[in-house]
Amino acid sequence: MAAEGSDGTEDGSNSQLNETTKEFLTRPATVEQINIEGYWRTKRDILIPGIKRLLEATTFSELVELAFEAKEDLMSLGVFHDVDMLIDTSADHSINPNGYDVTFHVKEKRLLTSSTGTQIGNNEGNMMFGCSLNNVFGRAEQVKADLSFGTRTRMSYQLAFIKPTPGTPGRNFTIAAQKSTTDVPFCSHWEATQGLSMDYMFPSIVGQHCVSWEGTWREVTGLAKNASFAIREQAGHSIKSALKHTVIMDKRNNIALPTNGYFIKLAQEFAGLGGDVMFLKHNFEYQQSVEPLKDVILSWSFQGGSLHPLFNTPSKISDRLFLGGPLSVRGFNSKGIGPRSENDSLGADAYWAAGLHVYTPLPFRPGRGGLSDRIKTHLFVNTGNLITLDTNLPWRSRFNSLREKIRWSCGAGLVFMLGIARVELNYCFPIAAQNTDSVNHGIQVGVGINFL
Repeated sequence: MAAEGSDGTEDGSNSQLNETTKEFLTRPATVEQINIEGYWRTKRDILIPGIKRLLEATTFSELVELAFEAKEDLMSLGVFHDVDMLIDTSADHSINPNGYDVTFHVKEKRLLTSSTGTQIGNNEGNMMFGCSLNNVFGRAEQVKADLSFGTRTRMSYQLAFIKPTPGTPGRNFTIAAQKSTTDVPFCSHWEATQGLSMDYMFPSIVGQHCVSWEGTWREVTGLAKNASFAIREQAGHSIKSALKHTVIMDKRNNIALPTNGYFIKLAQEFAGLGGDVMFLKHNFEYQQSVEPLKDVILSWSFQGGSLHPLFNTPSKISDRLFLGGPLSVRGFNSKGIGPRSENDSLGADAYWAAGLHVYTPLPFRPGRGGLSDRIKTHLFVNTGNLITLDTNLPWRSRFNSLREKIRWSCGAGLVFMLGIARVELNYCFPIAAQNTDSVNHGIQVGVGINFL
């Protein structure tokens, strides 16, 4: 009986505490004063947009919610190492018992910071070194210099100036200069590029937009001894000046292996604002995942794109579309689908690809709650096609070949989660292929972030 009385007293205390908390959170509240302490390089005018919404609070719960949003906005500027928040009764509390003062204690980043790290993606690993000048002119400007070496990228340099828009997360302007030398696998050459780019990113109700201009001097060089004649014809210099627009809608709950949500990416590129490269390119990506049963993930995806050379200018191999590989249509080697010359992939003008995937936990769930939770079994079916458009045909008839000679593959394997990246180890069965394709019947390994 004593135990029952103790439980009843505890339940009553909890109920009273919940009622008191609810009453306190719903009581009227107004913000009398907002203080920011600890900054000296940062200009005050870029801080105001992130904190002024605090003045709209009418209850204490709204005040707490808006205060945390203001803290996130201040951190999103990228100029502070840390932001602490204090909510206290106002100095003239006796006059206005519902008044509060909010104080943010900030710690600015050092003017010069450096970083090192590795990057994994598209079956390539890179070692990166960088340094940044932070908050250069006091309004969250940043100057970044990066140097990277990789398994395919011999060397890459980039110098960028980034100017964000205070009060609007995701909106910024970037101007950059870059130079790189990259091995182009399965095409028997290297590509050297150097140029300038300008990007303007901004959010909208449909997703994150990026409008960019790119001016690049490119050189197809370092031809292999066994490079085909079609590749040798591409050797030399080209100058590309292009406008590009990209919009991304990403509602996935995880980038590497989502269990719910969708991803849509739409890109258009127009080249021909100077230089000798002229084309119109479109690309579309879609991915969606659901969890029909506990720990069982069903995912499907689709990709498609087209390249249209303008004014009877031939396309360059650097701009063509490729298909196949462990991150694309599995069961085929990288760039293994489509036109080839000897052992070289030549790329083409239009493609589509689709995939259906099922991910499940390991059988019997060994080591549940540990490392095995980062390993999934994987079943898949992939399909797609890549063609060269016949410009002699009427416009509507040019894409009919995409429905012919479709490639298919299926397989099973394991997926290993590595943070935002993942590793796939699959055994692949190419079902339908053409004589010109380079197939991979057997074990195939893929490392990256964006998979079909």
